[in-house]
Amino acid sequence: MNCNACQYCMPCPYGLDIPGIFAHYNKCINEGNITEDKGDPNYRRARRAFLVGYDRSVPRLRQAEQCIGCGHCVDACPQRINIPQQMRKIDRYAEKLRSGK
Repeated sequence: MNCNACQYCMPCPYGLDIPGIFAHYNKCINEGNITEDKGDPNYRRARRAFLVGYDRSVPRLRQAEQCIGCGHCVDACPQRINIPQQMRKIDRYAEKLRSGK
């Protein structure tokens, strides 16, 4: 994501920590902790790093799964990020890791 943590999208009316979610996701990308290939020898380590870090850096009630797609944040974003779409993507990824599928 091109989020620069300007926080113009905040406060989210549904309590999401949008900059925190993007910061964690981007950190994991930069550190190589984003993988969907269970055959990857680093899958278990990356899975754990993402999930543990996500729960530590963003309280559960402020994570991407809470996004209802209201779009309140979209007009405020100077980067023009489709935040609801990205929240769905990050939530699907986290749920896939949590379920072990």
